[in-house]
This record gives sequence, C-alpha cells and structure tokens, in this order.
Amino acid sequence: MNLKQAEQKVGGLSRPSKMPSYGWSISAKRCNTGSKLAKVKGSVCYNCYALKGRYMFNTTQNALDRRFNSWSDDRESFIKAMVFIMHNKQHIIDTGVFRWFDSGDLQGIEMLTDINRIAKATPHVKHWVPTKEYNLIKNHNLDIAYNLTIRVSNPTRNKSFKGSYNYVSAVYDTKVKDSYMCPAPKQNNECGTCRACWDKSVEEVVYKAH
Repeated sequence: MNLKQAEQKVGGLSRPSKMPSYGWSISAKRCNTGSKLAKVKGSVCYNCYALKGRYMFNTTQNALDRRFNSWSDDRESFIKAMVFIMHNKQHIIDTGVFRWFDSGDLQGIEMLTDINRIAKATPHVKHWVPTKEYNLIKNHNLDIAYNLTIRVSNPTRNKSFKGSYNYVSAVYDTKVKDSYMCPAPKQNNECGTCRACWDKSVEEVVYKAH
C-alpha cells in the first residue's frame, strides 16, 4: 500500500482551514443527535455550518458520502489504511494531531471502537473527537486510548457540561471564567499554535458564539 492507495481506502482526508492538520469527516446529515438539534432554534447545531454553503455542493457531499462508505463497506481495511496514513503522511507526523468530524459525528459504538483502535496503533498522534452522541459516550465500556480525546459538546449556548463528562466543550456569548477560551477569533480564525482541544489537561474548551 502507498499513501495514495491508503487515502483512497478511507475516502480521502479533509483539510479544514482552521485546523493545523488533516481530518476525516462525513455528512452532517448523518448526525444522529445533531440532525435533530439542527431543527431546534437556540441549539448550537441550529443553522449548522456543515449544512449550508460549500458543504452543500455536490462535490463536497459526494466526498463526505465516499468517506462514510469507505468505513461502512470494509471496516478492517479502513482501520489498516488510516493507521498507514498516520505513520506515513509527513504533515500529520510533523503536527502530531488529527481531528475527526469537522463535519458529521460518531455513528455508533462500532465507529468509536474503530477510531479507538486507530488511536492505539498511532501513539505518536493526538486524536480529537468532538461529539454530541451523549448516550454513547456515557455508556460505552471501551478502554480509551491515552492519545484520544473525546470532547462532548453542550447542545445549548451558554451552558456547561463540566462534571458530566471527562472532556467537554461549549459555546458562549461571553467569556467564561475558569474555562479555556478558544483563541481562534483573535488569530484569523485559526488554531495557530493552540492544541487545547486535543489536550486532556483542559477540561472545557469554550468557543465564542458567532
């Protein structure tokens, strides 16, 4: 297997402009919880960025569906290809981080299990999974890899999940005391050198509402 073949086996990688490294995503239409929240005015998923604009182009949707199918059609090949990518794609090696789901969310315990296996096989990379699959995260019994941060997002603006999950995030209209404020709005909407979302020493990351 070479890198080109491996990337084809995972449906291709995403490259969110804000992020320091690559990611992997599926359509937000497949979000089990988020697709319901997207219809609730006032929720953080209402007017979802991944359900409008460039994400709705046919080419983008086709790419998102291709990634989902690459996983669902052959999970073992997906895992092997993703591990190969993590060990051979130089930019991922250099940055040491990878984001799952800049669009979409976990599809169930099978997908979480596979991501956890990938993380365990790539200890040199920090993996970040933002999610709103609350019951899944509360009830799984997996031994989560030390380099995998599952950060549970609060569905409502100006509310915190602190104490409910190990690692959380929230969207606030104002600055929040005793929580880490995402610096992206002050640095061209980019992570820059910040890696708080991947950092297990950071309990809560707060994003400024926009």
